[in-house]
This record gives sequence, C-alpha cells and structure tokens, in this order.
Amino acid sequence: MEAFMQRLSVQQMAKLIIVLAAAIFLTSPAACSAQNVSVRLVWNYPDAKWLEVKCLQGEYTFVCNGRSQTVNSGDKIQIGQSGLVQYININHKPEVLQSAKIELKNLQGVFQVREPGKSWKSFRGSLEITREKLSWKLTNTLDREDYLKGVVPAEMSNAWADKGMEALKAQAVTARTYLVKNMDRSGYITDSPNIHQAYKGRSAEGRASEAVAATSGEILVDEKSGQPISVFYSAHNGGHTEVTENVWSNHDSHYESYADPYSRGIGGFTDSWFFLISAENLGKTYGLAPIKSVTLEKYDSGRVAQVQLKDWLGAGKTVKGSQFVNQFYPFDKDISREAFLGRLFTVSYLPAESSHAQGIIGLGEDRIKNRMTGDDNQAAKNSDREKNGPRLGYIKNSNEGISDTLSSFGIFKFQGSGWGHGVGMSQWGAYNMAINGLTYQDILGFYYKQMNIRKE
Repeated sequence: MEAFMQRLSVQQMAKLIIVLAAAIFLTSPAACSAQNVSVRLVWNYPDAKWLEVKCLQGEYTFVCNGRSQTVNSGDKIQIGQSGLVQYININHKPEVLQSAKIELKNLQGVFQVREPGKSWKSFRGSLEITREKLSWKLTNTLDREDYLKGVVPAEMSNAWADKGMEALKAQAVTARTYLVKNMDRSGYITDSPNIHQAYKGRSAEGRASEAVAATSGEILVDEKSGQPISVFYSAHNGGHTEVTENVWSNHDSHYESYADPYSRGIGGFTDSWFFLISAENLGKTYGLAPIKSVTLEKYDSGRVAQVQLKDWLGAGKTVKGSQFVNQFYPFDKDISREAFLGRLFTVSYLPAESSHAQGIIGLGEDRIKNRMTGDDNQAAKNSDREKNGPRLGYIKNSNEGISDTLSSFGIFKFQGSGWGHGVGMSQWGAYNMAINGLTYQDILGFYYKQMNIRKE
C-alpha cells in the first residue's frame, strides 16, 4: 500500500482523497439521516399546555435538565405547569423543569402523546419538545418512508385498499414528491394540511402502508430537468381538471384543463352539493340590499372566476370566485351535501312565496329542524311547514338555518360538484380508476403531464 501511494502523482493523490472523503460521507450517520424528516406537529398539537408521553416500543434516550437517562417501554413522562413553574414527572418522580428543550431519542422506537381529556396518539421515531412562551411545541423526527405511512391514510383512506390499492400507490408517490419538494433545507415540514400535507403518525397506519412500501423511493420528476415537480391534488375535481394559473396565478406545464370522466358519479356529496341563501342574506353579506340577480363569469373548466351581484336598488358588486366560496365554506364544520365546497357551480333563483324546501332540498322538516335550528317543537308550529317543509322564504342560508319571519325576496340556489381546487390528481377520480383496473402509473400519467416516475 505504501509503495502504491508513493507512485501516485499529486493530482492523482488529490483525486483519491476526494473519492475517499465522499465514501466516508456517504456512510456517515449525517449522510444516512438525509432520509429522515422532522415534522412540526402544529396541527396535532397547536397549543399544548400539558402533555403526557409514553414509550410504547423500544428503548429511548431521554434528555432533559442537562442530563440523559434511559426510558423503556411503558415508562411515562408528564410535562406541565403549576403557576409560573414548569415541571416534569418521570414515572412519578417530579422535578422542576429547567431546560427549554426535552428530547426522546430513538428513530426505531414508537411513543404515544396525549393532552388532558384527549386520546393517545402514537408516532414512530424521536420526539423533541420545546417551550415557546406558555405552550409546548412538538417535533417528530422519523424515517421518510415511515412518515409517509402516516400521510397517505390521512390524505386518502385505508378503507380504499381492497378495491383501490393503486390509488393509494398514486397517493404515496405524490405525497413523497411533495415531501421532497417542500421540506426545507434543515429537513423540516409541518403535519398540517393547511400548510403542507396531513400527517397523523402511527395512529393512522393501516393497509395504506402497503402502498408506501410498493412505491418505495418513487417520486415525480420533470421529464427535461429531472427535478421533482410541484405536486397538487384535491379530493374531487367535479369532473374537470384545472390549470394552476386559474388558482394561484402561476403557470405550471405539468397541469392542463380537461374533462375527467373518472371523477363523475362517485364521491357522494362531493360529487353533487348545493347551498341555499336568501336574497336578503346574500345582499347583507356584501353590504347590499336584497339581491336581484347573480351572474357568473367562468373559466374553460366551468369554475367560477367572478360573481357579479346586483341588488333591487340597482347597486352591484363583483367578487372573485374563490373569495365567494370562502365566504360560505363550512370551515371547522362537518362537510355535508348542503355545503359550498368549490368553484365549479351554477346558480338559480327560487321564488319565496310558492315553493317549499322539501323536494327542492330533498330533505324533510325534521332534518332541517334538527340540523338548522335545534328546535324540537318547530314542526308543530305550522302544519303546512310540517307537511311540506319550510317555505323557502324562511331560509337564511344552509349554514345558519331558518328564520321566524317570511321574506318575499326568494332565495338563490348554488348547485355544484367537486371539493377543492381541482388541480392535479382527483382522489376520488384516482379511486375510480383503480377499481376499474388501471395502475398507479396510469393514474399519475392521467393527472400529471411532462413528467417521469423516478426511484431515488
């Protein structure tokens, strides 16, 4: 070996050093950790004041107050506050918490977390808890593929595995691509579907894990540059895909607008929904008198770009389609057939004086009574309303229920299809493709253009 080294030139020696350094780097713990992801649990634990952590599987190294110790399966850690003092209780041994960070280390382990009055949630990997003002912020670090096992069933459903495994595989590839594209340089991402993509940890795991394993390492890359593409998907596109510029104003060549037959006639209320609102209520929402007419300006996809409102006094207002939907979208409420779910809709006017809610809405008085008013005696107040449902003039809107007074201005009915922006994969469409025998490659090729599937 020594003789060999002496025969090398300076240039050859330099090249050899570079190669050896690269080999050492690729086998070092730091290089291996590149496949890990750190998930900020801002959705699962937005404002935790008190926490209980339990080791479920494996031996963990617990770091706190400047020292480390081993905690085993079944051991519990309580973190709380009494007055101005934070404390920690390890297996019924309390002490004042002096450090602002607590760590539970074992990438192969499983732990559980819960807040007072809530159920346990389990996660794989390590946990870091940091104090931020008066609450605790949690970060879960784990293997990337294990992370996806908690994403795919949260974004789709384990229940689809029997007939729609190929759809779950397509979701796994898009979720993995999203992670690679959106994880910051330090390896962080959030668990929130409102910021990134939904992550529910090990608690959500099921047969969707098979889809993650079957597509291990696969992502979508641009066919020319080879770089990961920006992936988008929504629950249901209403039967027509959308281009990015009609949603976020930027053009992305991987997305086109075209009819999607796979997203029709499937998806329950996401395939067909409606929203009712009185002319008075609609006008009041936008500082106008009762609305006389509603005109829709649409994109080629059929989605509404702008809504033009005119009231009975001649005044008017133009509202962006997205803003109009957000005004009535049931945030923080259960989704139902009577909800404003997207921009793919039509509008019609219904007179107040002659029609009843039953038949038009498809619901009897009892359903409207219970859901909208909560008044158990409402049906008995008016025999006509008990028989036929409330006159439309009594309705405020689908979110707020009915009024005690009859309006003479009528109501507007917004009838729509789809749930979400409609760009990229329609999850219900993907499921329909899967149950009709198409593969996950077929699904991805249908919804994403100018791309290839590459295994990292």
